[in-house]
Amino acid sequence: MSKPCVPPILLPLLAALVLNDPAPAAAQAAPLVLEIQGGASIPVGSLRSGSAPGEGTSASRSFGVDFALSGSGRRTIYVGFSQHRFGCAAAGCPSGELYVATGLDFGTRVSLLRSGPVNPWIRLGAVTTRVEMPPTSATPAGVSKLGIGGDVGFGVFLGTSRAIALNPAVRLTAVNTGLPGGGVLRMRYLVADLSIVVAF
Repeated sequence: MSKPCVPPILLPLLAALVLNDPAPAAAQAAPLVLEIQGGASIPVGSLRSGSAPGEGTSASRSFGVDFALSGSGRRTIYVGFSQHRFGCAAAGCPSGELYVATGLDFGTRVSLLRSGPVNPWIRLGAVTTRVEMPPTSATPAGVSKLGIGGDVGFGVFLGTSRAIALNPAVRLTAVNTGLPGGGVLRMRYLVADLSIVVAF
């Protein structure tokens, strides 16, 4: 199993988010919400332009589902599932093949405003991933080992209704995973997506 790669500099922020307890925001007032996300996964750093085994990918589609449970104040706890795809032609994949990274995410999110139809938020959490990989010039086909890492994100709840809202967001993920043929793939990528938020 790959070692967790949550940067130490993010730990104080995580503590602040967990301990923060301000007044509730309208967009997070429902006790439970379902968020259905769709957008793009965009590799950065060596995942995009590196030459080590498994590296050299391009942007592709992203999909996810989160359940968010409102805590006291403006804090929300979330847990969900996500799948991110990356084009891998530069890594030596056959034409049209993709890396498919699937995993769970969980953490805490805090609204930055008390109320109103526009509510920005920040989040910090942990992620797990396994990557389905076609054969490349340097690695055999297979599924990577379980990787554990973290993400940090920013977004905005948009909507006056407590029943439904939109939630555009951007987050940066850092997670390492063991390649099927040995070695470590250091995955650093942005996810830009739009969620439909349904309150229960």
